[in-house]
Amino acid sequence: MRTHPAVRSALFVIGIGALAMPSVGGVQEKLSKRDARDYIKAAEKAIEEGDPSMAAGLYLTVLNSFPERGDIRFEVARINKDLEEWSYMTTAYAEAVDYLEDPAKIAECWESMAMGYVRLANYPKAVEAGRKAVELNPSSAQSHVDLAFGLAKTGQIVEAAKVAQKGLELAPDNGFAHSTVGEAALAEGNLKLAESSFRRALELDAGNGGAHAGMAEILYDSGDYAGAVASATTALEIDQQLTRAYGVRGKSNNALGKPEMAYSDLAMAITVNADDPDANLAFAQVYQTQDNLAMAATYYRKAVELNPNLTEAYGELGEILISQKNYESALDVLNIATEKMPDNGRMQYYLGIALENTGQAEQALVAYQEATELSPDDAGAYYALAQLLKTRQQIAQALVALQKAASIDGDNVQYLTELGVMQVEGDPDAAIANFEKAMSLSTKRDPQAQAYYGVALMGKQRYVEAAENFQAALDAVPTWALPQWGLAWSSFGQIKKGCPCGPEDEALVAAMIAHNKKAAEFGINDPRLQERVDILAKGEKIK
Repeated sequence: MRTHPAVRSALFVIGIGALAMPSVGGVQEKLSKRDARDYIKAAEKAIEEGDPSMAAGLYLTVLNSFPERGDIRFEVARINKDLEEWSYMTTAYAEAVDYLEDPAKIAECWESMAMGYVRLANYPKAVEAGRKAVELNPSSAQSHVDLAFGLAKTGQIVEAAKVAQKGLELAPDNGFAHSTVGEAALAEGNLKLAESSFRRALELDAGNGGAHAGMAEILYDSGDYAGAVASATTALEIDQQLTRAYGVRGKSNNALGKPEMAYSDLAMAITVNADDPDANLAFAQVYQTQDNLAMAATYYRKAVELNPNLTEAYGELGEILISQKNYESALDVLNIATEKMPDNGRMQYYLGIALENTGQAEQALVAYQEATELSPDDAGAYYALAQLLKTRQQIAQALVALQKAASIDGDNVQYLTELGVMQVEGDPDAAIANFEKAMSLSTKRDPQAQAYYGVALMGKQRYVEAAENFQAALDAVPTWALPQWGLAWSSFGQIKKGCPCGPEDEALVAAMIAHNKKAAEFGINDPRLQERVDILAKGEKIK
């Protein structure tokens, strides 16, 4: 098992601190060339004796006096590579390359930097260094492997697959080459090829922690959370620096109902490498499943800052910001998301919401229409389109969009209710059917549904039922004019034509007069209704 990075770093610092040169007045004396040669010989001996920390300290002392010694910087970088101190290593190679002239050593610098950046999860830097390494040494399988890995992680899938295949051609029995083909396939969503590549990598080298971590991701995506935990654990037993393994194990433990273990894994991933975009993404996903949206948004933001090609993270962050009604910020994120995922209807839908709520109705309409074309089964997109069309008084188009939403999600009470409201005048039978279905699906009665249901029932001369629904709506909203108006008309509808003819109608006439008065107070003045009220109030017959 590899030593934990925090422990190795502490040992490394202790080793260098113990070798500090004596100083006069706090300023270290510059070494002579002879002294420098002695330090270099001592460093070489320390390496032979298996003490790389001692050697590194001696070399660094020489560099304090002779910073232009690229060869010494190169040796320090190699020591850090042997110690698997990836951060120190990449820095040391980056500094050394500016002082070197030997083409082979320069190529090694870039190749090692690419490898280090991959292990640090700094994928853009891995791509930059990997391209240079391949350019300088096109026969290096390792350079192709690391470049392909970086490309896969930064969303450059097509190129990643080509470069990974080239690495495999250069080293057909290289487990890391097979593993990188798997990474490219995983990024592309080709789980079958990814799995076969990872399994081949493990056949060649069972100690390939990255391949075990890749298998863990495949198992997680397929819903085998226990299997994912097992594969991730194996990866971490091989290499405790594999933050992605902590991430996928954390997500899997969360899915298994073990939140404490999930947080422990994800906290460890961030501790090992706070700048690993995949670890931050995993943390965000777990927080989101637990409805801690504020923390989820924080980690999604960090993930996309570290790796702008994490399209999934942009989408999830945009959705969270919409739910928080933070429309301005959502708009910024969703513009990026739709650019990166132009064929994703859901992203267009959320973009439409952000646009509509920032006063850009025309652009929102375009986004909603695009969403329905890209995702014809997204009821929410059709509903949003219908609502916006209705506000623009495009009633016919709004009705069509709302009918589509209700046909997709036939048990949505809100869709059914609003569809019924729009159908009351033109198609009362359909309106009644939709209201009755909506009320059958919910024990909680919607006052709007009951009021407009009453209107539809009056159209079918079902005045008693209409009155019951108007009264229920009025009980819920006592100052609403519509149910008062409806009760007045439904009272009139229950009076025999040409009457009142007897005492049995007096209560209906009184109710009609009272509710008409209230309807007028609350904003509905109906001349036809008022005419009938005036006649009946005088005891006259209506002709």
